[in-house]
Amino acid sequence: MEIVVNERNQGAGVPRQYRDTPQGVSPFDPLAVPYTSILSFEVLIREIVRLKETGDSGTRFLANAILERLEDTPQLRGPIRDLTLLDQHREIVDLLMLFVTSPVDRSSQLFKVCLPFHFEPLLTSQSLLRMMGKQDVCYTFSEKAGEVLQKHLITIGCIILQQCYGVDVDINVHVMLTVPDPATGLKRFYKPLLNEDYAEVVVEGELPDLSEADIRRLLNNLHDTDLWLKMLPPDRFSFQGFSLAHLYEVTEEESLSRLKHRLISRDAVLDVERVKELANLVRLHFQRPHLQLGLTAVDYPIERAIDHEYRIRYNLLSDEVDRLTDRNYAGSIYDQVFRSGEMMVIQDLRDLPTTTFLEDKLIDLGYRSMLLAPLLSQEKNVIGLVELASPVPYALNAFMERKFEEIRGLFRTAVERSREYIDNLIEVIMREQFTSLHPTVEWRFTEAAFNILKRQEEGLPQINEEIRFKKVFPLYGQADIVGSSNLRNAAIYQDLIDNLRAGRLFLVRALDLAVFPIIDQVIMTLDTHLATTLGDFDNSHEIRIGDFIQKQLTPLVRQLGQQLPELRDLYQQYEDQLSPDLGLFYRVRRDYEQSVHSLNRLISDFLTERNQAAQRILPHYFEKYKTDGVEYEIYAGQSLLKRQKFSNIHLKNLRLSQLVDLCDLTRRVAEHSATLPMPLRTAQLVFAYTSPLNIRFRMDEKRFDVDGDYNVRYEILKKRIDKATIHQGSERLTQPGMVSIVYLQDRDREEYDDYLRYLHQAGYIDGEIEYLVLDPLQSVNGLRALRFRVRT
Repeated sequence: MEIVVNERNQGAGVPRQYRDTPQGVSPFDPLAVPYTSILSFEVLIREIVRLKETGDSGTRFLANAILERLEDTPQLRGPIRDLTLLDQHREIVDLLMLFVTSPVDRSSQLFKVCLPFHFEPLLTSQSLLRMMGKQDVCYTFSEKAGEVLQKHLITIGCIILQQCYGVDVDINVHVMLTVPDPATGLKRFYKPLLNEDYAEVVVEGELPDLSEADIRRLLNNLHDTDLWLKMLPPDRFSFQGFSLAHLYEVTEEESLSRLKHRLISRDAVLDVERVKELANLVRLHFQRPHLQLGLTAVDYPIERAIDHEYRIRYNLLSDEVDRLTDRNYAGSIYDQVFRSGEMMVIQDLRDLPTTTFLEDKLIDLGYRSMLLAPLLSQEKNVIGLVELASPVPYALNAFMERKFEEIRGLFRTAVERSREYIDNLIEVIMREQFTSLHPTVEWRFTEAAFNILKRQEEGLPQINEEIRFKKVFPLYGQADIVGSSNLRNAAIYQDLIDNLRAGRLFLVRALDLAVFPIIDQVIMTLDTHLATTLGDFDNSHEIRIGDFIQKQLTPLVRQLGQQLPELRDLYQQYEDQLSPDLGLFYRVRRDYEQSVHSLNRLISDFLTERNQAAQRILPHYFEKYKTDGVEYEIYAGQSLLKRQKFSNIHLKNLRLSQLVDLCDLTRRVAEHSATLPMPLRTAQLVFAYTSPLNIRFRMDEKRFDVDGDYNVRYEILKKRIDKATIHQGSERLTQPGMVSIVYLQDRDREEYDDYLRYLHQAGYIDGEIEYLVLDPLQSVNGLRALRFRVRT
């Protein structure tokens, strides 16, 4: 709540205007109380009488003089209802106040005398009158108007309990007075200290009887003003005496408190408006109206640079330069601060012996004195920078540096918190875009998170909750590029051989133009590598030949090509075919990798599209992996679902849909292959594992895996069946343009036979279905398979 003091009126004291009061509506007065208050000096006079007997000689002399004067003014004894008596007997009233405020400090002290618990002053010091005459003087309460009245009433009740019932209770209403400084225009803050020692409670009639239970009830209901007024009724209690209020300036403490409060908020430096608020608070703290604040997040050394500073970037030169840490600004005052990690004060930029582009820009913008404060992480790396700048030379000095050191850590904390906040936002985006939890099972992770939160709130130790799903049915499939390893090996081989041949052609030409014995040596080694056949070529040959080309052949070609003008065109042809990243020829391998990438994208997009359609029928877990081709896995079952019902019909539909999808995918691959730089073909594989299994989420790998030793068999089989062979190893099971279904039991074959009859009638199958027995795999015997060619 705020109370604005407009002007002083001799008849009404200091008037009040309540902010945010609707026009035409009488303002609610939170300081109006139902208890009667009457002016009286009796408590003070009793104290003066006591001091007359017990004080030192000076105090006794003054007390005696005042008491003698009071004998001639009996109107000032007892209750004073006619307040005009204060002006009529101003001299004796001023003498009484000598025992309340020091005459030495009276000209500078800010104090006023009021009726008990009233706001309007009866007597006001000259310094307070002068201050109240300024514009926009405002009392600020920490509570709303209703809460201020509530606390005001409870405070009065506590005084009654203290004086009449011997109950000592302390309750305060926090008030701050803000006054604009006419010299700077900045606010100054004052805190009132209220003294109610000169007010006493008057009981009208008999004192209401309050038991200990009644008093406990009052003290346990500090928000129930109706109860307090009922048990301490205003018609039974009144007050006589006066209240004394002193104001003490707390501008530095209050500005620092507000600055701390602003800086510890999570979003303290995340947008320009909040940084403007910080700038105003910094001006207030240093009482410099011309001070400008700059703030930015940086990462120094520059090798650590990330993009935080582009979100927290409010430095003074943000419109002029992209990065203050750029090496182009070496030697600047910013560079010196980043390298040293120490604060720097420049009293006048024009006095610098040398300037860079940055200092010249600062001067162009009108800045003369500056303070630069780097913000350091725990590892002593620079993570941010604070700038204070003034158009006034020598406005910033060593004193300001010491004062800023008190709040430097707060700015560091603000930047760190904001960077962490941004990091968290980025992490959320990364999870959403790339590694997010699958929507089907997200509900279970939400439950686990709530359980963790509940344990934290109850103060219990954190337990990593296992997330498991029981009795789910797996559907595994893959579309694998046929012969991908051989194709990649052949592409690398062809590029290396072409590289060697081009180098040999160049060196043979060079023999006719220069006497260079090393050419013969390199040609001899080169011919040895050229003798390597594709059948013999393996990874060791790839490393040796590549190393030879990069370290011997290409440097020699470069040397001769730059030295002999006759070979310049041939040298340029050689250079044009080198990959800038590999330093080797990269034509055939590029065609292969582009083809694999294009085909993988087609397969991945197709499977994602089909899965999205299937999710609308029944939510299930879906995950795919890109290799040379794409493999994917589906888990379906009741335990995965929070609300929907899972049935055997859903499972059969998923298995049939998987076969239909792989048939459609085979057709799309055949069409797309004709457009690739290197035509590729895929073989499709399904693992018909019809027994349910249990899965759990592995926190270390952030993925699902089978749970339990029995279920591990499924993982072993899944990883080995794509290498399965038939006819004693003479033929791979997976063949281009075909779909293979591996199964374990006859009942699995019977179920899939039904699906294949449908596919045959629907025109997906070309020719007869093959029933095959697979050759034994490592630790696996008795696997069988169905295989058919897809009609394209």
